[in-house]
Amino acid sequence: MSEHVIPFTYAADEASGEAAAAADTAAPDPTSGAPGMRLGFVRGIAPTKWAKRYLVATHTPLELVPVAATFAPSKADSPDYDMLLERTAPSGTPAGAEEGGPRRALRLYGETIALVVPVDHELAEETEISTADLALIPLIDHPDHAPEWPAPEPWADPAWKPRNARAALQLVATGVGAMLLPLPLARHISNKKDHVLIAVVGDLAPTMVWATWQASRDDSDMQQLAGILRGRTARSSRVGSPAAGSPTEAPKKQAAPAPQKKKPKLKPNSRGAQLAAVREKAERAKAEKRAAARKTKKGGGKRH
Repeated sequence: MSEHVIPFTYAADEASGEAAAAADTAAPDPTSGAPGMRLGFVRGIAPTKWAKRYLVATHTPLELVPVAATFAPSKADSPDYDMLLERTAPSGTPAGAEEGGPRRALRLYGETIALVVPVDHELAEETEISTADLALIPLIDHPDHAPEWPAPEPWADPAWKPRNARAALQLVATGVGAMLLPLPLARHISNKKDHVLIAVVGDLAPTMVWATWQASRDDSDMQQLAGILRGRTARSSRVGSPAAGSPTEAPKKQAAPAPQKKKPKLKPNSRGAQLAAVREKAERAKAEKRAAARKTKKGGGKRH
């Protein structure tokens, strides 16, 4: 996926030295009464960590505004928020953020994709599934299925296609098929009683999370909030920082290793058994390829 660069300029440097240290460590006063920025966010995005950093940096609360949309609202500009955290398809960009457009955009990070299956599915005990194994899973077509993902099963009648992700989840619960969704979104709108989420590992393209705001509001306050979303604090130095406009991903926390679950015994000729057979065949092919390469390399080094 080619890298898409959106014009972005940092605000002037914050105070340095002792003043910068004081700004990082001084106790924030949430009751200061000064009006704070309003940060909108679509479903599945958790902005709490940025609200905490904003409070420490500015001594002013950041107002969080939930937006009833899974990717981006039909109209990104709203009087309800100053900046919006929105989601796009893997190769998409926020509406209006093209060169010379009415909005500014900052790409923050990519999201893991989840396979959503019913609780009684043969793969319900799995925690991960490879991209290659998705070929054996019937996928439900829905409006949030990205074109970069494996093709879903076509509907015999296009009118049967679910109108949104929630409607598709209802079909998954009945056992009609499985579906792909960004993992944070799937956690937010799925039901643990009906669904199991399996993280997809491999080269499946991630959905992207962006911060967007009106170009006409591109002032120092907006730049400060954008900098905090990128991870900048009052002590941060811009020496050697990424070039203006270059998208960066937020640092990822390393999760503690999950305890190993005992895998259930698979029924012969079941879909789970088919997936296991495909995985074993792929691993054998890799092992044979490595052995052949070593043999060729070893043979090539001999003199005759």
